[in-house]
Amino acid sequence: MTTPFVDVVIACHDERRPIERAVASLVQDADVRDVVRVTVVAHGLDPAILEQRLAGIDGDIRVLPFRDGIRSAAGPFNHGLAAVEAEYCGVMGSDDFLEPGTMSRWIRHVRAERPDAAIAQIRLQGQTLMPNPLVRLGRRRRLDAARDRLFYRTAPLGLFRTARMRELGLRMLEGVRVGEDFEFGIRLWAQGGRIDLLRGAGAYVIGEDAAERTTLGVMTVSERLEPIVRLFDDGVFADLSPRARTALAVKLIRITVLGNVQALAEELDDEGVIAFAALLRRLLDVAPRALLPFNRQDRRILDGLLTDSHALRLRTDVAASRGAGRRDRWLTPDLVHSFARESTLRRYVLYFCTRERRSSR
Repeated sequence: MTTPFVDVVIACHDERRPIERAVASLVQDADVRDVVRVTVVAHGLDPAILEQRLAGIDGDIRVLPFRDGIRSAAGPFNHGLAAVEAEYCGVMGSDDFLEPGTMSRWIRHVRAERPDAAIAQIRLQGQTLMPNPLVRLGRRRRLDAARDRLFYRTAPLGLFRTARMRELGLRMLEGVRVGEDFEFGIRLWAQGGRIDLLRGAGAYVIGEDAAERTTLGVMTVSERLEPIVRLFDDGVFADLSPRARTALAVKLIRITVLGNVQALAEELDDEGVIAFAALLRRLLDVAPRALLPFNRQDRRILDGLLTDSHALRLRTDVAASRGAGRRDRWLTPDLVHSFARESTLRRYVLYFCTRERRSSR
């Protein structure tokens, strides 16, 4: 076979994973089978076992051995991506798969449009499409990281130009339990050139039937926050434009800080609360306006973290926020920013408009 046009890397560390399903979904479309390669990285496994399991699948499939003794997909993904020769490449979890016809439509798009990256639509197995990234209405091409809220989809799922990946020096973050793709995705969306959304081109499906996952299980606060701390240490924030920096800070405050302290309020001690408060302050240092689009419900918790970083105060604020009415859930404290791009009310309106556009077709 000649050099493929697309090469998708799958990291597999467990023989129980449905690797056949993942691989077959990438080469199931007969019209593009001759231009797609699948690179499976046998992470700590005997590659011969995976080769035997994949032998009956029609397509260009190679299995690469890799051992690093670390329970993280970062190492094998980096190993596989370093071996890519195709013009476009991508990554896939060994639990995941593409809907029929998806790869064909993806290739048709990148061949015609030549974007530097094309973002896949995703859904959880057995569920409907996820709305992220919540791009501007009608927008599919030449997306903007801040205006189109791309940082809510840091996972680089879809296709991206291999040369651009290497030019930017993109690598998965090794040595962390979660968030190994944070920096990769952030830099790709913000600095990767032309970014398109593969809307209407089939879905990347996140498998929900794996026997075991490396990212599940009890994690310490420092393990949860390490990928974000590394963004500072690796100069990611410094390299972003002010607008992109604020957009990223808002996303991290909403998901990493607020999401975690709400979920863990009953478990966190003072030390853990202080760690989240310290990260919040650090994010506000690089993006001072990042709290403006947060509603009153969320600001009660976030303001409490900044003024009284204790577990008792956090639990009180989280409990009180759960009874918030519509005014507190929809409006910002100053009202002016209630329709800001990242505000809750603006997102609700955009969700509604996007759903209505789909249902009218």
